[in-house]
Amino acid sequence: MFWYFYMDADIMKIGFIFVLYKTPEEEKQRLMLEIIDLNLPDYKVYFIDNTNSGKGYAEGVNDGIRRALIGNCQLLIVGNPDISLKDINKNELLDGGKKFDIWGLVMKQQGKIYYGGEIDPWRLTGGLIIQKPKTRFKNTDWVSGSLMFIKKKAVDSIGYFSEDYFMYYEDVDYCQRAKMAGLRVGIDSKLIYEHFEVSVDNPDKQKFLSNSKKLFFRKYSNIGQKLYKIGRIPKTILEKQRFWTSQNDTRKGFFINFASLNVSSLLNKLLNFLLFIFLIRYLSPNEYGLYTLVWAQVLLFSPIVDLGTTSYGIIDLPTENKNKFISLFNLRLLVSILVFFLTGLTGFIIFKDNTRIVVYVLLTSFVIFSNVFSGSYLIKNAVTGKLYNSSFVSIIFNLVLISSLIISISISGSLPVIFLLTFIFYNLYSFVNYFLIKKDITDLNFKFEFKTWINFLKKSYAYVLIGFLASLYFRLDIFLLQILKSEREVGIYSAGYKFFEGLMFIAASYNISRLPVLAKLVKKGKIFLFSEVKKDILLLAGLGFLISVITYFLAPYILPVLLKGNYKDSIIVVRTVMFALPFILISSVFLNTMYVLNKAKIVILVFSVQVIFNFVLNFIFIPKYSYIASSYVTVLSEIVNVVMLIVIYQFIIKKIKNENIT
Repeated sequence: MFWYFYMDADIMKIGFIFVLYKTPEEEKQRLMLEIIDLNLPDYKVYFIDNTNSGKGYAEGVNDGIRRALIGNCQLLIVGNPDISLKDINKNELLDGGKKFDIWGLVMKQQGKIYYGGEIDPWRLTGGLIIQKPKTRFKNTDWVSGSLMFIKKKAVDSIGYFSEDYFMYYEDVDYCQRAKMAGLRVGIDSKLIYEHFEVSVDNPDKQKFLSNSKKLFFRKYSNIGQKLYKIGRIPKTILEKQRFWTSQNDTRKGFFINFASLNVSSLLNKLLNFLLFIFLIRYLSPNEYGLYTLVWAQVLLFSPIVDLGTTSYGIIDLPTENKNKFISLFNLRLLVSILVFFLTGLTGFIIFKDNTRIVVYVLLTSFVIFSNVFSGSYLIKNAVTGKLYNSSFVSIIFNLVLISSLIISISISGSLPVIFLLTFIFYNLYSFVNYFLIKKDITDLNFKFEFKTWINFLKKSYAYVLIGFLASLYFRLDIFLLQILKSEREVGIYSAGYKFFEGLMFIAASYNISRLPVLAKLVKKGKIFLFSEVKKDILLLAGLGFLISVITYFLAPYILPVLLKGNYKDSIIVVRTVMFALPFILISSVFLNTMYVLNKAKIVILVFSVQVIFNFVLNFIFIPKYSYIASSYVTVLSEIVNVVMLIVIYQFIIKKIKNENIT
């Protein structure tokens, strides 16, 4: 049968089918000349123009096949108009018919050579083969529709192309059906043609390709492949993000990085809030207070661990300088070891009468190393434009960690188990981030580089002081409540404060999105900056006060659903501290203005005053009014902070105006 086809090829009528879409007339003429040069004895060319028909590629091919069959064609050659046949040996063009019912040739595309296609057995995605076969004729899963040879017997057996596909995968589908029907599919690796792939510039290509992939999977997947696809969803998402950020469209890359960070931050906050609900549901105020104290102690020195190097690394670290990244990583690692021991030592001094807290602090202190490794991975991804990698890893980690903690809380309600799981998972997180860094930077080794480290610290010391003072400011009341009262008061206050803390993402989102804009306005002219500052203050103040008032009136009706039993007193804390929100938002505007005006030293002064003011008032009033005092002091501290910043801001404006006049 093979030889019958081969011997009669000279008298067999061949139908060339080309589906056109906005194809220039000169391209049609070029194709005709190349076909004429093949010197075939009996053929006809069918140009199917889809420019104004609204038909998909498969439908166009089927129109051509019908016409070719009516014209008594025994062999159909389906092709794209953006191919070249001029380098094909015309004497061997039809040799593939000796072996196959459907076949293709070697394809040169975008400077690469492909030898047919294969289908991933689990994902059912079609991929092109880059490895040259050892024999001339090679069986493949599919051949490219850019140039496909189809015997009439194949059409008689399996019919036409599936018109369910508008564009892409119609060739993969046709070959899949052919193989399922027992037909032979492969390539002739001796002959090569060129595919210019005009569709590579089609802005809708990815949409059509994605839709066709999904359709193919639905048609041919079994239960095992469906389960595999579900389990692979996280990796699929990551691959899509990598693809989009690999494109030359920097705006799209920025959007994906920015969006992934915000989505990651929001999801992690929601997960942590869910954990908080389970904690207060299964732990007593005393136990939750102890839990809060441990974390406050561990996170107290976190700005020192960072040393401002995250900000420096993202903003100033050259993207091409791998050695500087290694030096920065080593500095962070060395400091984390020192801070680990400092955290344990201060924990022992502060809580020496409570062995349980000391043990919990030691277990949780390994979070310090986790933060160093994840922060270093963040820096690496920031300077290479791949922040979505850090977002993905962070989401997966928090999902696994918090799910495990919630399950353990629901089953045992045991603090030792909670802290043990925290110890295990954060150490695993450290190893994962280290592995990811090491994978890209294989020569990551520790060595002392004092000179380089000093240069880093000269640029980052202001961030260290600001971060440490801010950390101390937000945790002072917790420590004083524990010292002057008990873990129960810490638990009540922390449970209420958590709702307020959950809304701090508003300030964080403002800082992330607005700071670059304000920095540009400074370069344009400070008058433009001051104009925007007024607008931002009005917007955020209005938003903050609205949330505060709504919370005050609705909290007594909504929060009892969440804060039950011994935590009902936390509702008073929520209603009170929420009035600090508008002042924190206003402060964010002023603080960002100080940063872009290079007034970081003023920010240090402001936070120093805040810490002293907060400490004095809490120390005086906590013994008598407990957590109620801390709630009111929080609000009053933020009011004082805003007043200070307004005075400083007005002074800066006046000074700048005088300089302009001069």
